[in-house]
Amino acid sequence: MPDIYVIMGDRDVKKSSTIRALTGAARETVFEVATEEGNIDVFIKLSSLQESGEEPEEFINEVTDGGYSHVLISLWIRQRNEQLPDGLTYIHRFLDAGWNIRQIVVLGAEELPYELPQAVENVHYIPDAENMPTNQIAHQIREWWQWL
Repeated sequence: MPDIYVIMGDRDVKKSSTIRALTGAARETVFEVATEEGNIDVFIKLSSLQESGEEPEEFINEVTDGGYSHVLISLWIRQRNEQLPDGLTYIHRFLDAGWNIRQIVVLGAEELPYELPQAVENVHYIPDAENMPTNQIAHQIREWWQWL
């Protein structure tokens, strides 16, 4: 089952630019990332799944069909429209599929408006992300995630 890394936040808190700064990826792709445990190939989605219009089940099928072991995505914290769920719903569906939520970083908030499942242990917050340079955000995340 894949390991999932998640950047969460509402609109305009630098989720996509943080993913680009973390990986160097300019589009959806598989990108090799150096970690303290060795290099890993990470399937990257730059836009949040809600912004891309992907339902949780669609994304689960995409990752499963692609055979990806490591995935980096972003999610909106809150439901933006009635068509796509909030970030918590995606996380629950990923856990139900047997996925491992390795890390979550929340940008632009000091806490979430809901409680995450117990299986999600590694959550970090960068409440002032809107006022920070993206490379500084990425530097902090690399330390937490042990990415080089």
